[in-house]
Amino acid sequence: MENTASIKISSDAKILLDTLHQKLRAAGIKITEQKVLDILIENTDAASIKKLLQKEENTALTMLKKPVHWGIADSSENIDKYVYEGLNEPVD
Repeated sequence: MENTASIKISSDAKILLDTLHQKLRAAGIKITEQKVLDILIENTDAASIKKLLQKEENTALTMLKKPVHWGIADSSENIDKYVYEGLNEPVD
């Protein structure tokens, strides 16, 4: 008998696993979710995972390097003025 262990996965990952499992079953492939995970793990290498993680990080860096312009000359210094304009000063 094969050794098994329980692991926790995010609900998003569980949804993706369920969807993949259903697609395989709909294609006539009889397979368990555990076997799907086994196959994915056996056929994935560290370089592929590293590439995916770098891609995720690069997206955030790209967004920071190319901010969305709001039409305000200097939003970093004037943002409170534009966000809270028309509000009364706080009362002590």
